[in-house]
Amino acid sequence: MWKVVIIICALGNPCVIMQEKPKQFYQDRDQCMEVARAKHEQLMVAFKEHGYIVQNTSLDCEELPVT
Repeated sequence: MWKVVIIICALGNPCVIMQEKPKQFYQDRDQCMEVARAKHEQLMVAFKEHGYIVQNTSLDCEELPVT
């Protein structure tokens, strides 16, 4: 199973690591990355609308260990 992880660093602020809440899990990495890209785009729009200057971003999907 996979989960979305997005990191956004805005000028003058500490970097923020974001995960979906409530947590969502995906069966494969491709599906997870598709969601991650869409969420990233939404976050970028919101940060810019609120006047933040985004310095750096990263998005990825983290594989969870099978228990």
